[in-house]
Amino acid sequence: MQTSLFLAFAKEHHLELPKDFLRKTQDFCELITEANKNTNLVSKNDSKKLLTRHVADSLIFATLSTLNSQLSTPNPKWADIGSGAGFPVIPLCLYLPRVEFHAIEPRKKRCEFLYSVKQNLNLQNLEITQSKAESSGLKNMDFVSCRAVGSLEEDFERVKKILKKGGSFLTVKSKRIIDEAKNDKLLKRAKVWNYRLPQEEMEYALVCIDV
Repeated sequence: MQTSLFLAFAKEHHLELPKDFLRKTQDFCELITEANKNTNLVSKNDSKKLLTRHVADSLIFATLSTLNSQLSTPNPKWADIGSGAGFPVIPLCLYLPRVEFHAIEPRKKRCEFLYSVKQNLNLQNLEITQSKAESSGLKNMDFVSCRAVGSLEEDFERVKKILKKGGSFLTVKSKRIIDEAKNDKLLKRAKVWNYRLPQEEMEYALVCIDV
């Protein structure tokens, strides 16, 4: 059921899944389920819908048509802040193998889990940094993403220093939060796309802010 719903979501959003993407993603979900017995990586309610709730939400970042030209440049670099259990960075690593990804996560146990995922899935395009975004030492990123870290303004302040000029900050929020802040100065310069996830009542918004 989860797999068929996820594949329908991918088709709806014109996501062409690479070879072995689904198998490796399912392996990733199994690693989360096992680690979740000892470490609270995801809520118990979400552990049964990792594909449709978290993997699908991760791949929404890759649906932007505006990414296409930037991703075709040599050695594009993408940082993900507050990577936690690996969403969206792990699914994106699998979906975009040419991109150099950096997972930035301040919590030691989360970083240890991400290292184990990198090893198990042989993710050669992933680097892991135990740090906060603003003190990570990273610079000149083409893209910086995050899910459920802070407010839009707080997250943007965190990432400005590590984005290159012309780079893009990408985040997802509930549509309600974005609608309530539609007159915010920062949102006025943003591009926003609304979307839904399989079996989820809430509507979400993908936000892109260029610097």
